[in-house]
Amino acid sequence: MPENLSGRLLIASPYLGDGNFLRSVIFIIRHDPEGAFGLAVNRPTDKRFRELVELSTSVGGEPRDDDFIYRGGPVEGPLLALHDLAGIGDPCGPITGAAPSDPLGPGESITEGVKFTIENHPADPFGSMSIDFGNPPAWITGDDDHLRILLQRRDAKVRYIAHYSGWGPGQLDEELRMGGWLVGKPSSEILFGDPNKVWELAVHQCGHDVLNSMAPGVHFGDPNLN
Repeated sequence: MPENLSGRLLIASPYLGDGNFLRSVIFIIRHDPEGAFGLAVNRPTDKRFRELVELSTSVGGEPRDDDFIYRGGPVEGPLLALHDLAGIGDPCGPITGAAPSDPLGPGESITEGVKFTIENHPADPFGSMSIDFGNPPAWITGDDDHLRILLQRRDAKVRYIAHYSGWGPGQLDEELRMGGWLVGKPSSEILFGDPNKVWELAVHQCGHDVLNSMAPGVHFGDPNLN
């Protein structure tokens, strides 16, 4: 299988003619032999999350004013929240260490940046477990209570996303071979930044290699293009 792109960005190539993905930036949540699943992060709609839910009275504070719902892709799916609050939902990132079908042993990680370490300590006959969340690019949740909490958390960076982008076995790998997508690393500025600027920023952050792949043989001497 080609490189696992879980936790990476797919940036629509200027040559991608599919209107569903024109200038889209997609954060890949899962990529394995069964296919791929991701969420576009730069296609806002005019709908707000606060219009869809009745806020819980147990959660104080004023609702955030950037709760627009984004369209994650052409496939119907549940409402999800992509965010940066550690511990709410599941961390996003590639499978590392053992293969997904293999059992995980002590100290192994199933998600990049999230480590579960089991230690035997003389004073504790039952051992102990420490969890280091590290720094995953983002967290994801579809839990109703989590969604309501995030609506109140003005300190959090959040994307409410409905629908998703999906690929069957080998489909995304073929699109990559055909040059439909550029691959980049996620950053907070891209995942949660101004949707009108995200595509250009993602292309910029890919650096010289991406620019050269788009126009082989061209020398990019202008520092504004670097």
